[in-house]
Order: sequence, then structure tokens, then C-alpha cells
Amino acid sequence: MTERTADGWRDGYVPAELNGFVGRRELLSSAKARLSDPRVRLLSLTGAGGTGKTRLAMRLANDARRAHPDGVWWVDLASHTDPASVGRVMLDALPVDDVSAREPGDVLVAALSRRAALLVLDNCEHLIGTLAPLVVRLLRGCPDLRIIATSRVPLRCEGEHLVDVPPLSVPADPDRAVVTEYEAVRLFETRASAARADFAITPRSAADVARLVRMLDGIPLAIELAAPLVRVMSVAEIVSMLSVFRLRTLSEGVNAPTRHRTLWDSFEWSYQLCSPAERLLWVRLAVFAGGFTMDAAMAVAAGGELEAGQVPMVLGELAAKSIIVADTDSIPTRYAMLATVREYGLTRLGSRTGDLPEPESRPAPPSDDEIEAHRRLSAHFLDRAEWCSRHWYGPDEARYLSEARQDLPNHRAVLDRCAAATTREGAEVGARLAVALTEMRLWFFGGTLGEGMRALTRAEEALAANAAAAPLRLTALSHAGWIALCLGDEISTESLLRRCRALASEVSGADEAAFALAVHRYFIASTALILHGDSTALPLWAGVRDELAAMNDTRVLPMAEMFHAIAAAFTAPAPDAFAVTERHLADARAHGAPCATAWAEWARALAELRHGDAGSAVALFRSALRSQWDIGERWGAVWSMESLAWCAMARGHHEEAALLLGAARNMQETLGVAIHRLRPWAEAHSACAEQARLALGEAYDVTESYGAEMELGAAVDLALGQPSTPRSDAPARRRSVNRLLSDKQRAVAELIAEGKTDKQIASVLFLSPRTVQSHVSAILRKLGFTSRAEIAAWVVEQQSGAAPRS
Repeated sequence: MTERTADGWRDGYVPAELNGFVGRRELLSSAKARLSDPRVRLLSLTGAGGTGKTRLAMRLANDARRAHPDGVWWVDLASHTDPASVGRVMLDALPVDDVSAREPGDVLVAALSRRAALLVLDNCEHLIGTLAPLVVRLLRGCPDLRIIATSRVPLRCEGEHLVDVPPLSVPADPDRAVVTEYEAVRLFETRASAARADFAITPRSAADVARLVRMLDGIPLAIELAAPLVRVMSVAEIVSMLSVFRLRTLSEGVNAPTRHRTLWDSFEWSYQLCSPAERLLWVRLAVFAGGFTMDAAMAVAAGGELEAGQVPMVLGELAAKSIIVADTDSIPTRYAMLATVREYGLTRLGSRTGDLPEPESRPAPPSDDEIEAHRRLSAHFLDRAEWCSRHWYGPDEARYLSEARQDLPNHRAVLDRCAAATTREGAEVGARLAVALTEMRLWFFGGTLGEGMRALTRAEEALAANAAAAPLRLTALSHAGWIALCLGDEISTESLLRRCRALASEVSGADEAAFALAVHRYFIASTALILHGDSTALPLWAGVRDELAAMNDTRVLPMAEMFHAIAAAFTAPAPDAFAVTERHLADARAHGAPCATAWAEWARALAELRHGDAGSAVALFRSALRSQWDIGERWGAVWSMESLAWCAMARGHHEEAALLLGAARNMQETLGVAIHRLRPWAEAHSACAEQARLALGEAYDVTESYGAEMELGAAVDLALGQPSTPRSDAPARRRSVNRLLSDKQRAVAELIAEGKTDKQIASVLFLSPRTVQSHVSAILRKLGFTSRAEIAAWVVEQQSGAAPRS
């Protein structure tokens, strides 16, 4: 991923091209011209599967970077089948740290409304019903946003401009044409030379190459599949085999559209050229919704005629044939399928007869092979999540989280499938997976708290619909209630608490039942501490901790110990607060657990702030914040940011306290959480804000508002003590430098310094001249200048590192 600015937006992310871009000069030039038109804010690249829409979008996106100061952002929708998840998938692709239960469309509009960004929505055709209204909403609410969509069919929404992406050009007469003049031939030659270093088109083979690309209708993906075969046969032999195959398929009365039929024929042809083991691996791997590792491939695809030991070699053969794409930069290596290749594999997997169904035929009931492959997929990710949750409390926490984040598309696919299960076994798998992902804290780091709460409640509903036992239902609902607490959602918390109490009356016994009751009491203790600030929380937490320890639990016990320490820091007298928090911190450090240690430092710091030395508290809070920020735990970072404001007030640093209170408020609003509603937090916050207001007077509101307007990265730097302590006039002075201008305005200022006119700037940034004039006026007003020359001089000062003029 490209380097980003402090708030994570500039430059964005577009997947790297793995091989050269061939042809398409006129089409690319035309599409770029359309995108540069200020009236074109939604550009849809349409065409049949395999014609190269994604590759064209990649090139367009990379060429448009400079015109979009807030980045070009790639959203791959191919592996997502649930229309309701479209907004969440888009948020996942953006640097938006939202963990709330808010509707994703609301979050997207809020995040993009003041951004000059370009979104690329790749593979939209299967989600248009949900996607099109969301796209219209974004374009209306975000005036500087542009969108490129790739789809087999138009989105058919207001403001859409279409670019048809046809197949590559092919020779009309293979025997007479100069074949290298044609795009399809050049693509085949490029890819064939990558597969066999000595490959070249000769006068003798030119006609056969021309025939081959004509038979493949110039479809890039079909050509990409055919090119690697030059390692094992001549071009003439490839043509001969494809000729026989096409005669057979055409004699069967195929009625699908020509381009779609050709692509599916090329898949079928590639499939028939695979060994039996390669065919089996291809179709079984198609059940992955996202990327996968070698271990996952072996767990899901091995069995029966395909032994686990064969999978690595066979997977390598599929990669060589362009069926599988390998990302060797990832550790460990991750593999993936293109959307159309996966679609073919799933169709093959679902066929009961072995014959390929028509691409657009009505879906048949799942075959036994398909059911078994999905069962293996669910079992693998459930086993992995449960293993990670049991071994969470240790030095590999961050690695487990990174792995789970990468597998989120697969987790979501399993959860969605299990939520619709019609058997108790299927519903239980989904519930156990949702519980395990919660116990390994995924929703705090990689997904969202709101998504986690929905996954747990949906899983419980599926359990109830399939008459599952009460203990697992109670565990799922208790975890959902705990997440609602963390969100500051009092209404959902109280509702889930009532449902849990009703279920708990049905649960008794040992093992799973005892664990479910302990998790329920964990939820009750959390409510007593966080929602009500009840003094009984401390003994409740001590009881839950002891109960889980007696069960030798390794999943929830670390969290119970953490909240016991937090309860002690908030409510216990000094000796008990120090004893409990010191013991927890020592234990977390002994386990080498970075996430747990950060929270243990937070609890210990709180005890120091309330009963000991504020300076010691600052060091511990900063250590916690640094760890949380580095590993991506934004929810915990909010707690640490606010707590450092309390420390600043305790040390008499009133301006710093107000700035940090504002920054913490901004973080809450950005994340979509309402931690200020939590009782102990709210009381400490109110006391800090009141003291700061008394000390600063009218300057408090200005200072706090400036803190709320700071970029999150800059606010974290301030909290960590990296900038100098702000003085009372800091907000006014700081607003006169670079942060005062938006990224778009900075881009305009830099082009003014290069001597460009408004018309030239408009051309470079894809804006109208009138919009450029508005930006220039805003720059002059914000910087207090009266001429373009002063803007140019200011830019030079900024770039040279000289002190900026006010």
C-alpha cells in the first residue's frame, strides 16, 4: 500500500499490476478524457466477463492520482455476495476507523463529504440492486467524490456515464494480416513469453496465433488462460485442440451470449486440459470468498482422491496456468481466484451430473460435493478462530489479529451462510465462530463492534430457529450485550440484558452450561461497572474472574482480569487499586501479550492518576496509547487519549487538557462510539472539562474545538508528547499553517507556485475554472494574503522548511 499522510487518506490504494498493460491506447485515452470532464462523476466500464475491465480501471485509477488529493481507493466487490454488506465492504477499503453500529451509508457520507477522492468499485454486477442507490447517495452527499465502476451491466442510476470495454482487436484474415498489429496477438505474445522465455511469434506460427486469438474472440482472460500452454505444446496444437472442443460445444445448442459463452468455453477448455487433481482442487478452492493460505487450501480442498500432500504441488500448477493468483509478498503467501474463475469453479462444483450447466441457467440445489466443500470451509475457519481465542493471551496476539483481518471475507461468508442455516449443526457453527471471533477481539481491530454485535445476534436467532440448546444462545447474546456496552448503546444493552436473564433461567449444569453462565455474569458485571458505575462491580468482577479461573478458561478470563483491574482503579481504595492493577500488569507482561499489556498499563495508570503520581500515570497512559495506535486498536486509543486529558488537567496544563478533550471527542465521533455515556468515564470527563473551562474561560471552547479539528495522527502525536506543549494562543497560530488548507487547496496553491493559470490548474486537477477560482479565494482568505504571488512565496517557504508566514 502506498504511503499515507497522518490521517491516512493521501495516495490511497490501488492493487499493483502483476504484469504489463497491453494495448487499449485509444480506449484508455477516451476513458481518461471522460473522467477529466467535471460533469462526469460516475464512470462505468461495462462489458462481458474477461474483457479487461478491471485492468483498464487499474490503469485509469493510477493515472488519476494527482487529481484526487484524498486518494484513489480500490473496492473489490467480487467475493461479496451479501447485498447488505456492500457499505461495510466499502468502509473496509477506506481509512475510516468506524467501529459503530451506524448504517454504513451514513458513515460513508460523513467520511467522504469533504474529501476529493476517487472510488473504484470493481465487479459490481451481482450487487447492483443495493449498490446503485448507495452510489447515488454518495455522489449527492459528497460533491468532490468521483466513482469508477466495473460491471458486466450498467448500474442504471442517475449521473452514470458508460464506457464499453470490448474484446481486444483480432486479425480479420489470419493468413494475410500483419498479426503483431493487433492487440490480442500482442497480449498472447507477451504472456506466452512470460511462460516460456524463448517464445516468439515467427512467420511460420503467426497464422496459428492469429487463428487462436480469433477463436478466443479477443477476450483477454481467455488469452491469459491459453498463453501458458506454450510450455507444453505448439501454438498449432493448441489451435487444433480448441477447434475440436468448440465444435463439440457448438453442436450442443448453446444459447448464451457470444462473449459470455466464449469465456465459459475457455474455462471449460482449460478445465479439460487440467489433470484430475487440478480439476478437483480448482472447484474446491472456489468456495473461498476471499484469499487463502496454503494451510487453508489443504484443510478445505484435501480429501478423497486429493491427498493433503498433493495440494502444494497441484496449487503451483494452477498458478502456472493462471487459474490461481499468488501474492508472494504476503507472509505467508496468500492465493486468490479472479471472480469469473471462481464463478466457473462454483458452477462446476455445484453440478451433480458432471456436465457444465448454462452460465445463466437457474441455480440447481447444491450437490453433495458443494455441501461438503462448504462444510470443510466452515470447519477450518471455526477451528482456527477457536484455537486463536484459546491462545490469545500471549505474544502472538497481533499476528492472530492480522490473519483474522485478512480472512474477514471468508469469515463473513461462513457467518452469512450459517445465519441462513436450516439445521441445528449449521446454526451452531455460525454461533461458535461469531463467539470465537469476539473472544479474540477481532471486532475491535479488524471488523467493527457493530458488525460483531449483529453477527452474534443473527447467530442466536438462527440457533433459536433451529431449536438449539440454550447455553450457546446465552453465550452469544451475552457477548453481544458486552459489545453494546462498549459502543455506549444503552438501549441495546438493556434489551440484551433482559433476554439474557430469561435464557439464563433455562441453563444449568457443568461444562458448556457453566461457561455460558459465567459469560452471562461477565456481562452483568460489565453493566454494573460501565453503565451504572455501581460500587458492587468490584466484587462481581472478582467473582467472575475466580469462576473462570476455576474452569481453566483461557478465552474470557484475560478480559475478566482486565475489567477487574479497571473496576479496582475506578472504585477501590488506594491500597486495593494498586494491588489489583499491579498484579494484572505483571501478569500481562509475563505473558508477553501486547494488547493485554496496553490495557493493563491503562488500568495501572488510572490507579496512579486517582491515588498516586500524575507524572507516572502519563508515562503509562502514553505507553498504552502508543501500543494501541500501532496495532490499530482505535477503540482503546480513545480511552487513552481522554485519560491523558485528565492527566494534563491534574498537572495544571489546561490548554493541553482542552485540546485532548476535543481530540478524544473527534475520535469518538469518527469511530461512531459513545463512550462519554459510560458512567465512570462520564464522571471523570465532566470533572476535567469543568476545571478546564474554569481555568480558560471563553478560550476553552476555541481550544477544545481546535483539538476536535486536528487530524487524528497529529492529535496522537500531541497526546504522546511529541509536539511542544501548546500555549493559549496555539489554536490561532497553528491554524495559519499547512493544516488550515484542505488537501485540494494545498494542491491548488502548489500549482499556483508553479506559475499555472486557473484554466491550467482546472485541467490538471479535473476541476472547473470556477471551482479553482473559489479555491484561490479561500486560500487568500485563510492565509490573510491579497495576491497569488504571496501564495506562491508561502508555498516556497513551506517546501524549504522556513518558518511559515502568518
